[in-house]
Amino acid sequence: MGFFRNWIGYPGQRHTVLHTAKTIDPLDFDAVGEKEPNIDIEIRRQDEVGFNGCKETKMDRGLDFLVWVVGTQFTFWTMWVILIAWAVIGIVFDAPNTWQVVMQDAQSIQTYIWDTLLMRQQLMQSFEQNLIWAEFSSRVATYRRLLSSPEYVDSDKLESAEKLESGETKEQKLLSNIDYVESSTVDLPVEGWFDKMSSFFNQAIGSLPAVIIYWAGIFVWIGCGALESSTGNSPPFTGVTTGSNPERGTFTNTWQMYINTATAVVLLITSVFLQNVRERHDQYVKKTLDEVMHLDYSIEARIRTVKKDTEPNLEMALVPEKRTIAVHAIDWYADMIGTGIGVIIAIFVIVVWLLIGHPMGWNDNWWLIIGTYTGLIGFIDGFVLRNVYMRMVNQDESTYARCKEEDRVLFNEIGLVFPEEPEVPPATLSYKISVWVNDVCSTTWAVGVSLLIVLGLLICASALRWSEMGQLLCNTPTMIIEGFFLIILMQAHNWADEDVRKEVHSLFVRRKILYQYVDQL
Repeated sequence: MGFFRNWIGYPGQRHTVLHTAKTIDPLDFDAVGEKEPNIDIEIRRQDEVGFNGCKETKMDRGLDFLVWVVGTQFTFWTMWVILIAWAVIGIVFDAPNTWQVVMQDAQSIQTYIWDTLLMRQQLMQSFEQNLIWAEFSSRVATYRRLLSSPEYVDSDKLESAEKLESGETKEQKLLSNIDYVESSTVDLPVEGWFDKMSSFFNQAIGSLPAVIIYWAGIFVWIGCGALESSTGNSPPFTGVTTGSNPERGTFTNTWQMYINTATAVVLLITSVFLQNVRERHDQYVKKTLDEVMHLDYSIEARIRTVKKDTEPNLEMALVPEKRTIAVHAIDWYADMIGTGIGVIIAIFVIVVWLLIGHPMGWNDNWWLIIGTYTGLIGFIDGFVLRNVYMRMVNQDESTYARCKEEDRVLFNEIGLVFPEEPEVPPATLSYKISVWVNDVCSTTWAVGVSLLIVLGLLICASALRWSEMGQLLCNTPTMIIEGFFLIILMQAHNWADEDVRKEVHSLFVRRKILYQYVDQL
């Protein structure tokens, strides 16, 4: 059973995770600020649990490594090399059907695997962020315990009852010496040229204009279906447009192949882009939080040195959200995708597909089978990815709000002015429309509708006896919708990344102010 669990994990389970910030022993105040090598913020290592609160397995660690690999620049540039090589081959050989099918099948398998990695990535990134913010909450509780005590001040440096010549107490003098940091003056880690370029294109792809262009292209393609085009049938023909084997026709299989190929390219680019951008943005946020964490270490070390305190920091609990039966089922499916089970199923399906190739004579139907399966599954995955991501973003936002309120209480108790954030400008019409579309597509009902659509497509394909037309019917609409979902998922990520950077920036400002305060104790 242990070996089995080591591979499949614990799908659907969500447990409370207890986490305590590492207690910083009283030590040299300046040494911590200089980032001694012994200061380490690898928080997950001490907990050894995954996003579901269960013990991490070897498969979990292997998937996390794979998520990192596919988010690297190497994978990003490899995608472009493959895409350019495929385009050149198509130009040289006049874009035959096989050329299109190869792209569709390769992309279907790639996106199927990427769905697993995207799900894993968002589950782990949210969990790790919540662990880090729990660390901050744990330390703030210690700050309040120590700084609210009237004996916290170092008598050699500050005697709060003693009056200065100016008439103010030294406690008041301490507060007056605080240089309230402006948000714009805080130095954050700088992004490189590749990060900036990739973020620019990510913003362009994940935008309302991009969504409009995407759907405009789809409707143009639908309109072109009424124009006569090659059927792709083999001679002898029964006529130009008549008979059972015409040379030309409307809304043909070839016409469907064109949009499948186009959406395959869109899916390839957006999935790789999204994986890469998420990984880079996560690394940037972690780097920024590293700066904040070292400030936190310095603050704690100084307070404990003055107070001569070694009491451990409070234990914090990451409590999972209350889930309905439907949400629990969605999480179960999400875990199936983002854990070892998803990998095992993917390998099994691909192996079976390869094994049946010879009995089927490697014909067109065989080539379409893998695209049909991955298209239908990917269609559901798109809805599940968006639903899970929305719930995680909502949970993260509540975490940020709670930590901000804890800091506000601390500042009020010790007499510091809490730095307010700049006023947010009114939302544009474009933003409101985008938010509405994202919200609608992220609901539990949307996931249920996706299942009904897949069921309907399966019935239609069965009625057509799983012919080429029947399989293309399953492929085409699902690929179109999945492409749309990856675009809006990029859009949602851009918003979430902007929010988390703003929150981390604000936290950095608050810690800078608190650092000045305790430095004078």
